[in-house]
Parts: sequence; C-alpha cells; structure tokens
Amino acid sequence: MAENLNRSIAGEKYFRWRGKDVSRTENLSDIIFAMALTLIVVSSVPASFTELTGLWREAIAITLCFAMLLMIWRVHYVFFRRYDLEDGTVMFLNSILILMVMLFAYPLKFLSSFLVTYLTDGFATGEDISAVLSEQQIPLLLIVFSLGYAAVFLVFTLMYVHALKRSEHLDLSPVEVLQTRNMVKANALRVVIAGIVIAMAMFVPGEWHSLIGWFYLVGGIVLDILRHRDLRFVKVVFENSKTA
Repeated sequence: MAENLNRSIAGEKYFRWRGKDVSRTENLSDIIFAMALTLIVVSSVPASFTELTGLWREAIAITLCFAMLLMIWRVHYVFFRRYDLEDGTVMFLNSILILMVMLFAYPLKFLSSFLVTYLTDGFATGEDISAVLSEQQIPLLLIVFSLGYAAVFLVFTLMYVHALKRSEHLDLSPVEVLQTRNMVKANALRVVIAGIVIAMAMFVPGEWHSLIGWFYLVGGIVLDILRHRDLRFVKVVFENSKTA
C-alpha cells in the first residue's frame, strides 16, 4: 500500500501512473499534435507589415485553437501515463485519433478566426461577410466542426472503455476503476454535446443558427460541475479505502 501511495505522488493523488518512459506511440502522437499546431500557425503568417500590425485577431484565434488542442493532448497524455497500454486495440484507436486531430485542425482554425473577426468588428465596412461564411453555410460549418469534435472524444471514450476492460490486468484499485468510469462518462458526454449541436444545426430555424455554437459553453459548464462532483466522490472512496 505504501509503495502505491508513493507512486501516486509522482502522478496524481488518487491514481498511480503506470507509464514511465515515453513510448514510440506517444512520440508519434506528439509529432501529429505539433503538426496540427503548425498548420494553424502557418496559415496566419503575415505578408506585409500592415498585416503584421493587424495580427492580434489571429493571435486570439490561434490561442483558442491552442487551448483546444492542448486540452485534447492533455487527455491523451494522462491516458498513457495512467495505464501504459500499448496493445493492438490502443494502437488502432490512437491511429484513428491522431488522424482526427489532423483533420479537426482545419475547421477549428476557420471557426476560431471567423468568430474572433466577427465579434471584434474585424470585417471591413461594406465587406460582404457572406463571401467568407453565408448564413446558409453556418449549419454545415457547425456540423463539420461537431463531427470532428465528436470523433476525437468518441475515440477517447473507446480507449477508456478498453482500459476499464483491462482493469484486472492493470491492477486498478477501486478508486482507479471509479476514475476510469468517470473518464468514460465525461468523454461520452462530450460526444453527446456534439451530437446535440449537430441535431440543432439540422432542425433549428435559421434565425437561431448563430446561437447554436454557444451550446458548447453550456456543455462545458455542465462538464465542469460534474467533474468537481465526481472528484469529491473519488476523495470519499479514497479516504474510506485508507481506513478499511
């Protein structure tokens, strides 16, 4: 028990990290994440000083993209640190994941740049915004973005489900099993949120299309509330296991 607790200190308080050295699978994944970030940044390289001075909007858009990709990378990093699983199933799912990350970078950058430009009055007076994104194209953009978002977190859901099935092989404690289930639930809920956005984009009347994307903010708040609730329950189970 003391050995497990000492290992937990090096990782998470309630989870022993089994992953030690960075694997080739993780190295490849990190390269893909770096490439996705590069694609986002390179598309914003200014061609003149005037463009450079007006780059602050692109900087905000890049920051938003960076935050989203960093969140995805963090989920990926924690998975491999917790479980150190590299069997055929994980390698297959991870291959799908890094492909989805590459493809997801394009709609992520476009949506971020458009929203920042639109919300900061970045479109020139008299410029036809519909040349960039027409009202009729908003639902399709939301669907494309949400499909990418859902695909990424569906893969994470399947990876954590697989880890749960291998709980005996991994020697997961009851607290670790509980946290693995929580991750399955959290990632699956992200897929559900994306699915709701897709349904709203398809069936909600046109005048409400510009508000649909804000559902992700609502979903994020709900996820954060559930995360704090689950963490409190994990703490209780952990404390009970220590006194048992």
